[in-house]
Order: sequence, then structure tokens, then C-alpha cells
Amino acid sequence: MGRKKSSFGARPPRLDAAQQAKLAAAIAAHQQGDLDTAVRGYREILALVPRCFDALNLLGAAAIQTGSAADGAALIRQAIAVDPAQSHAHSNLSRALLELGDAQGAVDACDRALKLNPGAIDPWYNRGNALLALRRYAEAAQSYRRALSLRPEHPDALNNLGTTLRLMRESGPALEALNACLSLTPNFVNALNNRGLVFLEDGRTSEALVDFDRALALAPDQRETLNNRGNALMQLRRYDEAGAMFGHLATVAPDYMYAFGNLLHARMQCCDWLDHAALRDEVTRRVDSSVQGDFPFSYLCVSGSAESQLRCARSYTQDQYPPPSSPAALPRYRHDRMRVAYLSGDFGEHPISYLLSGVFECHDKNAFETIALAWGHHDDGPTRRRVQAAFSRFVDVAALADAQVVDLMRDLEIDVAIDLTGHTRGNRTGIFALRGAPVQVNFLGLPATMGADYIDYVIADRTLIPVELRSMYSEKVVWMPETYQPNDGTHPVAPPPSRAQLGLPVDGLVLCSFNNPAKINPSVFDVWMRILNATPDAVLWLVAPHPAVVANLCREADIRGVDAARLVFAPRSGYADYLGRYAHADLFLDTLPFNAGATASDALRRGVPVLTCAGECFASRMAASLLTSLGLEELVVTSLEDYEARALGLARNRAELARMRATLADRRATHAFFDTRRYCRHLESALRTMCRRHDDGLPPAAFAVEALATPVVSPT
Repeated sequence: MGRKKSSFGARPPRLDAAQQAKLAAAIAAHQQGDLDTAVRGYREILALVPRCFDALNLLGAAAIQTGSAADGAALIRQAIAVDPAQSHAHSNLSRALLELGDAQGAVDACDRALKLNPGAIDPWYNRGNALLALRRYAEAAQSYRRALSLRPEHPDALNNLGTTLRLMRESGPALEALNACLSLTPNFVNALNNRGLVFLEDGRTSEALVDFDRALALAPDQRETLNNRGNALMQLRRYDEAGAMFGHLATVAPDYMYAFGNLLHARMQCCDWLDHAALRDEVTRRVDSSVQGDFPFSYLCVSGSAESQLRCARSYTQDQYPPPSSPAALPRYRHDRMRVAYLSGDFGEHPISYLLSGVFECHDKNAFETIALAWGHHDDGPTRRRVQAAFSRFVDVAALADAQVVDLMRDLEIDVAIDLTGHTRGNRTGIFALRGAPVQVNFLGLPATMGADYIDYVIADRTLIPVELRSMYSEKVVWMPETYQPNDGTHPVAPPPSRAQLGLPVDGLVLCSFNNPAKINPSVFDVWMRILNATPDAVLWLVAPHPAVVANLCREADIRGVDAARLVFAPRSGYADYLGRYAHADLFLDTLPFNAGATASDALRRGVPVLTCAGECFASRMAASLLTSLGLEELVVTSLEDYEARALGLARNRAELARMRATLADRRATHAFFDTRRYCRHLESALRTMCRRHDDGLPPAAFAVEALATPVVSPT
């Protein structure tokens, strides 16, 4: 939103000459920004002429400017009662109502003002602001354009038009509006911030930083800009700098939404555990107080409580993606082939596509028409090409606003919409809030509840979400018969370099954990270091996407009495090279409370045993689900004490590790866990049940998918 303006329209009052002079002096003071003098003047007039329209209206406008919107609305309503035919009073009332949170009332007030005077600028501008608050972006843009047709050099309207167009995903026109605004007012902080956001969302992160830096040079403690610059640094993986930015934000604006969650997540991304326990407790306290303390995805690294995660997700959904006040009726389509739309920003080199490529290909094309609705980074790699070829229809919706995608889905008569992104980076949850399909499913992208009543189902299994915990999920649970997670064993695997080339000991024990460093926390690292201290020939093999990870973890190892040289860091690599590395790993050590998901699947498929500690929530039980499906429950424990003891037992028993590797190799060709086609048939059965309930007029309900009687083994 832009800076606030006042309307100073005044009709000739029925005052004597002295009173008229006093009113003129008050208006002049008001226009010059001397509100104290103006307010005294208006009140003196009202003491003499209580029904003076101009004094009531302008005193109300002054009250709005000083943060007393309720008083302002009351005064302006008195003015309207004196003379309802004055357009500018209705426009001023709209400003008060918007400040009070009544955006629809503000639109109605603007409409009354414009009926009286269609050529007035302020009602069009105020109407745009109210419609923007209502997320009716197309209408808001139209209103701003009407204001600009009357006054082309209106910086606030240009700024807010740019903001609205950004939200409509029209980055080119948004930049035009914001550039025009900044050519008029180069030091307009909000416009610099908003243009930076357009650059940021368009992948032009370096340009975004330039604008954020300019804005902060003008207003060093501007909260939105501090937050946005921190997000830009996160996108660039400059996590240590992002942590410093979010730390400053948390200091100057401790009540700013997600400030502490962002600070904690930035630090965890580079394994900076400064004040970790205190910061973790503060974030948890905020979430459990139902304020915007953290984002649902990053909170998975913080808390293992299913109830707390549900609270976090509900708060985030209500804040960012509330459903419309008048939800659309849910249609019932009749198709020979069920129309299933998969929505994702990750149809490319991403774990979601690695897991699901085979499922997309295995869908029964005689019974299902599959449509991909894609956004995000468009790479032209082999995975993207493979995924694109697997769908009946592949549509890039990156340039479409959420409402436009929903219109497209309704035109396509989508029966089931499957969200593969959830509340993760680049999400399009707004599409689901507007109900693009009569049945909507949370699947795989977010290992947690969405906390959204418009998401009907979540795909799980009985290990992942035990029956007794299903109330901790806003969705109805669909229990798959073997495991929640699909697999695909057809991805190429590169021959690995030698152990020596990878910096690993030729004969020593290689413990690995290729999880994102943000999943590592002091409690888990304490256990790992005790394991290394007890097994002198072992090393711990980790990923290091950022130099600060290496420096911080080496320092933490030294603190715990472990030679930092026993930490081996693997650089970032392509998927085939990453899979090849597992040939040199002896045992995968999982993290808690955020387990390995796709990473655990990769390790198991490559024959590496995974030791996990299962917690309470979805993200804390992913590896347990996979191991249980494979009949390897012996690798699932429920406390860090047992986790440490079991790891030490395996580290000292190479024969047992070799047996487990052999077991995994034997099961790769025959076990249901690795059977992509079988998984797809189970998923199709789930989709049929969901649609059948909807077609029968029944609400969503939890159910279990019956397992196929015979295996349908896919090539691996």
C-alpha cells in the first residue's frame, strides 16, 4: 500500500464571516500538515455550529490520519447525515472503514462517492485499496487505472497498481507501473521495496537486492524491506547474511510476522546454533500462542509435536491463504476418464519429480486423464522432459494469477486436484483456496498438514499417521496399504569416484546423513559425535551446500572433542552422481524431528541401511514408514538413547550391516516398496474412492486403500 492522502473537499458552510475565516485557517493548517492547529479550529467551529458539515468531515479525516479511525468514521457519518450528497465525505469514510478492517464497507462507500462524482480521483484510489485488501486484484487494478486516467502522475496509485499487478503475476506491467512511480518519486521507499519484490519473484534476485538496499539506505529499520532482503539472501543461499538480516528485524520489530521463525531457519540452514534453544523455545511459544511465529515447512525442523504443527499451519493458512467469504459451489462432473490435475512448481530436477516420474508414466491412460499445471523454474533437463511426456496435458501456468488458474481448472472440469507443493517455497496455495476442483489432495510436497479446510485429503499410511493421531490433521487421512511414498528405480546412477577421491577412508566405517543441514540440530549432533568418539575408525559424511555449514559443524565437532577432519563434506552434485555416492556409505543416520523422506528412499534403493528415530508427527515418521514397509522395523527406534545404542551396535558389527545391504539388494527386484506400478494402482484406487464419495454427495472421510492381491513389479 502507498502513503495515505487526505481529501480536503469542502462545500461552502452556512457560517458567518468570522466562522468562515476560522474554517479556512483550519483547512490551511490541515493542508500544511499542522494537525493540532487544524483539529483545534474544527472543534471551535463545531462548538459554535454542531452540524457544520465541513468541520465534521475534516475533523474525521484528521482523526483517521492520527490513527483514530473509529472516531473518524463516527464524525464522517455525522457529516454525511448533515449532507449525504457530498462525494468526498463518502470517500473519507471508505478510508476509515478500511483502517477498521471493513474492506467491503469501504468499497460500498467508494461506490456511493463515485455515484455522486464519477470524476473524483480519491474514491477510485481508495476503492483500489479496499479491493486490494479483499484480494480482488483485477478489480483493484481497474480502480487504480481509473484514478491514473484522471491523474497520471499519482505516485501512490502507480505504486499500488504495481503491487496489485505483481500479485496477479503480471511482472512486466507491474514493473512499468513501479518504474513510472519511481521516476516521479525516486526515494519512495515502498515503491523500491515493491519493485524489489517483483524482481525477487521473477528470479532477478541481484536486482532485487539493489532495490532493497536503496530502500534501507533511506529507511534503515523499515520492517518489510528488512524481511524481503532476508528472503532474497535466503534464495541466494547466503544464509549467514540472511540470519543477520532477520536478527536485525527481530530486534527492531519483535512482533513482525515470522521474524523469529525466519531467523531460526536461516541459522539452521548454515548450522549456526547460537542461542538455539532459546530461539527454538521462542518460536514454539509464538506458534502455540496462535501468532505467526514460523512457516509450516521450516517449523518441521523445530517442533515434533503434531498438535503444534497443526496450529502453525492453521495460523499460516488463515493469514496468507484464507478461503473466500462466499466459496464456489462444488460441481459434479461426469467423465469417462477421471481428470486428475497435479499442481507443482517442481516438475524438474527435484525430489518430488524423482519420486513421482514413474507414477505419472504408470497411470492407466484408459481410466485417467492426467494434467500437469506447472510453474516455477523451467529447466529443460531429462527429468522435466520425462515428466512432461508422461502427462495427457502439460500446462505452464507460471504467468497466470491464481484466479486465472482456477478458471482454467474449471474449464478443464478437473475432478481431483493434487497439491505437490504444499506450504513450501514457491507454493500456489491460493489456487486451492479458491477451489479449483471439487476434490483437493495434499500429497508428498509438504510432509505435514496444510491446516486448510479446503484441502480434503492427505495421502499417508498407518505408520506415518497412526489412527489415534488423525485428529492432528485438518485433512481426512487416506491410508495407503504399504507406504505413503512412491518410488522410481529407473533413474540413472553414475559410477562413483573412489573413496579416496571423495575424501573417505579406504577401509574405515562411513556413516552418512545426506539430509538438508537445516534438519541437523544440537541434540542429534551430540549423538553423532558420541558415536564418532566411540568408533575411532568411522567418519561422518555430510552435504555442504554452503561454506558456513562446514565452518560451523567443524567448530561444533571440536567443541565435542571430535577431530573436525572426521567430518567429510560432499559438494553439491547432479542426481546421478549423488545416487552413485551411496556405494561408499555403510549406514545412513537419520535426523529428528524432521526425518529423511526422499533421501531415505534414495539410500534404501541404493542398498544403504537407514537408522531412524521415529517421533509423533508426519515428518518424524517418514523413514519409519519406509523401513516398516520393507520389513526392517529393527532400524526404527523411538528415543535418541536407543538410536545411539543401535547405531553403536551396528557400527561394531560390520557383518550385520552387510546382511542388511544384502537384504535390500534382494528386495529391490521383488518387494512392493520398489513397485512403482503397484503403488500407482493403489493411488488410483484412492482417487476413485474420493471422487465416488463426492459424486454421491458425501463429505470427505478417512479411509484405507485395500492392497492388491498380487504384486505388479515394475522394472528397477
